[in-house]
Amino acid sequence: MAKKSKQLLLAKYVPGEPLDLRCVDSRAGAYLTELRESGFLDFVASEQPTPEPGKVVVETLEIVGGKVVQSWEIQDEPTPPESV
Repeated sequence: MAKKSKQLLLAKYVPGEPLDLRCVDSRAGAYLTELRESGFLDFVASEQPTPEPGKVVVETLEIVGGKVVQSWEIQDEPTPPESV
């Protein structure tokens, strides 16, 4: 019986750089090993909330338990500096 394919999200996170996110077939064993050996970790996505007017959504990425975990925070929208 053939093994069912599953899509895995792997991410490489370096603070200050864009997130490198890959969707990889679980049957791609050699490629998965190559990615993991080059610093890719499992990615735990979180649904982005919808802010109310005057608010902004800020993404946070952390490495927790060997996984890249995405979270969101709703903050007040920054006010632009007044021009003179």
